[in-house]
Parts: sequence; C-alpha cells; structure tokens
Amino acid sequence: MDITMRIVHISDSHISVDHPQRTADLQACVEAINAAAEQPDVVMHTGDITHNGVAEEYNTAKLALDELKMPYFVMPGNKDKRPALIDAFADEKTICQGDEFIQYSVDHFPVRLIVLDTLSDNSNKGLLGEAKFKQIKTMLEADSSKPTAVFMHHTPFEVGAIPDPFQFEDWQEVAKLRALLSSHQQVNGIYCGHIHRSIDGRLGDLNVSAISCMATDLRKGELTAEQRTMPILRFHEL
Repeated sequence: MDITMRIVHISDSHISVDHPQRTADLQACVEAINAAAEQPDVVMHTGDITHNGVAEEYNTAKLALDELKMPYFVMPGNKDKRPALIDAFADEKTICQGDEFIQYSVDHFPVRLIVLDTLSDNSNKGLLGEAKFKQIKTMLEADSSKPTAVFMHHTPFEVGAIPDPFQFEDWQEVAKLRALLSSHQQVNGIYCGHIHRSIDGRLGDLNVSAISCMATDLRKGELTAEQRTMPILRFHEL
C-alpha cells in the first residue's frame, strides 16, 4: 500500500487550572510526536482541549501545541466553549471569528481532512442538527477527488464498554451521518475521542477509531501501570 500521508491523532487533554498535571501530559505527547522517527504531516486534536472552557486554559493548551514541529488542527468537545476556543485558535482560514460552528476542511494535503462540530449546548452528548448537516454535505461535495478522513469528538457507534453506550442526544442523527458519509466514496475513516478509552468500531462500512485521553487522571478501562502514565497518541498512515 502506498502511504500518502501520516496523521497523528490525539484527544481529550482537558487542560484545567486546577490540574497542572494535565498540562504536563499534553506536553509529553507533544514531545513524543516531535521525537518520532517518522514525522507526521499533521496532528489532529479531537476535542475536550480544556476542562472548563476558559481563556487561561486555552492559552495554556495553545502554548503547548504550538511546540509541535508540524501543523495541527483542533475541534470542540463537550467540555469546550466555542467562543473561547475560537478566540484562542482562530487563524481566519479554518477557524474564524464569528463562526457559528467549528466545522472546516483542510484541503492542501494528499488526504483531505474534514472537521465536524458535535458540541451540544444542552448536554455532554453529541449533537449535529440541520445547519451542521448542510455544512457537512457542502464540504463533502466540494471535492471528491481525494481520499477524505473525518474528525469529530463524539463516538458515532455503540460503545458497550461504558455505562451509556450511546453518546449522541438523538441516535437518528448517527444514522443520518452514516447515510451521508456512505454516499461519498472518498471518505475512508472517522477519528474521534470522548470516551476516554481506545476502542475501534464501525459506522456502516467505515472504520471508526476512538482514542483515549491524554489526561492521565481521566483514563478509563482496564489499564496497565504503563498505560496509565504513557503519552496517548496514535499514528495513522493513509
């Protein structure tokens, strides 16, 4: 298989003014990525950048992420607050001041990257809605010539290992997302976080890769001592 692009997936740093260790956890991931023998083309952070959604936490997260040697892109998780995230990370190309949602595509790599905003204003679960779906459809239709990877925070498959296996407010939205993505043959995978466990699943015919959190104190599931403290990141070769 020809490798056209290397992507590092990280998630759920949960930077908090009350938990300085989480900043160290994020910094450890950044250092591990920068030290990799085969450098990635891009790093994708799939949300819950901060824990309280305040400016100080976003500034701390950005200082750490800016140490990466390669470009990186972010999106909101359920703990994030859109206005503060936009203030910290707006580049007026992907994330822009005044955006209603943080949804965008990155088009200048061999693999096209599409970022979805699954943040709900009402709960910790995922929410899309008609306006977001319309924007997603427009992004997908804009270019079908490249393989496309989709990044989002919430997990769009049933996760039996957690108390509530359904992490969207309306599971019919997941079925709608499945239908939309499956109608675009260039989409080759979905990458997410949120559940604080590394579990792979499926959305229709698409592979879904959920990664555990960078924050060492929030990791769930049965883990070895090393797994509880090591930097959590995953390389994907597309």
